[in-house]
Amino acid sequence: MQKSQQSFKELVNIIRHPDFDPDEDNELFHYEPYQLQWCTPHLEYELNIQGKLYTSPAFMNAHHALQESPGEIGCDLPCVVIALMFWSDATHLTTFGNIKLWPVYMYFGNESKYHQCKPSCHLASGLFREFTGTYTQGKGIGCECMTHCYHELFQAQWRVLLDPEFLEAYKRGIVILCCDGVKHRFYLQIFTYSADYPEKVLVTTIRQLGGCPCPQCLIPMGQLQNLGTSYDRKQCTTLACSDALRSELVTMACGFIYKMNCGVDSTAVESLLEPHSWVPTSNVFSDCLGPLGFNVFVALVVDLLHKFELGVWHTLLVHLLRILCALDKDLIHELDKRYRYVPPIRTSDHQAVLIKHF
Repeated sequence: MQKSQQSFKELVNIIRHPDFDPDEDNELFHYEPYQLQWCTPHLEYELNIQGKLYTSPAFMNAHHALQESPGEIGCDLPCVVIALMFWSDATHLTTFGNIKLWPVYMYFGNESKYHQCKPSCHLASGLFREFTGTYTQGKGIGCECMTHCYHELFQAQWRVLLDPEFLEAYKRGIVILCCDGVKHRFYLQIFTYSADYPEKVLVTTIRQLGGCPCPQCLIPMGQLQNLGTSYDRKQCTTLACSDALRSELVTMACGFIYKMNCGVDSTAVESLLEPHSWVPTSNVFSDCLGPLGFNVFVALVVDLLHKFELGVWHTLLVHLLRILCALDKDLIHELDKRYRYVPPIRTSDHQAVLIKHF
């Protein structure tokens, strides 16, 4: 469902209407999480299977915390967590030119992923679009100032989306008549935000490939060679990004810029923010949702589109093939032989019709 110039006031209406209409078939929407386990004969214990958000520990913890928290005064309705999942990616509209479309999509984590992936189900809600342009009146501006404006613009758009109505619904929930004919009080929670690295930089208001390039921790660039080691995992915990220190430094830096007319790349600003790769832009997610327990750094997840489908997996496969060749050139022929043993995918006429109408 694509909506242009969408505000969060309309977003609350999206949450109220499409997926909770009593007249709609809503069998795949999950009001409560559950634990999916696999019992295998060669193990003495059951394995937890986590293939969907509503079977994850994060969803279960949020559900239990909501049930144990004091409800709204005078309300005895069943309380349900509605898991919001955001995804965004800037897209160029033309082969030549700078005009681009920047859609942000929202999914409900309570829905089955097999339902979400079908375009015919219309489960992706478009939130806003942005067309960029630069007007300098004949005067060029530096790349530092342009980057600062880019950060400010991105955060300003989200500040419009995170309006008081959404924050009220996030804090106190909204009452909706569901498909089972029973009213429930739904509490909104943002679980994930999926984006590629340049957009994660905008979401978390850090510097792209700065001294601390990770959007989730403060591990310096000089220690990236430890990636994947036990020492690195410990550092990810001890050096996790925190809003407490960041907000104070950003407030001071913004005072230098807007009150003392210092440049965004001036010594006064850089001495405060450069050590941790912050930028002089207030983070709207932390400002609006931080007091309600939301951590924007934890919400960021892997963008599968760019990690696997647009070249990263191809690069990794080429690297693995080169390792095989380095060990023994005949191994690459053995790999080709094994691939030839894999049978081709054959579809029946009925399956072909289903794929056509997917």
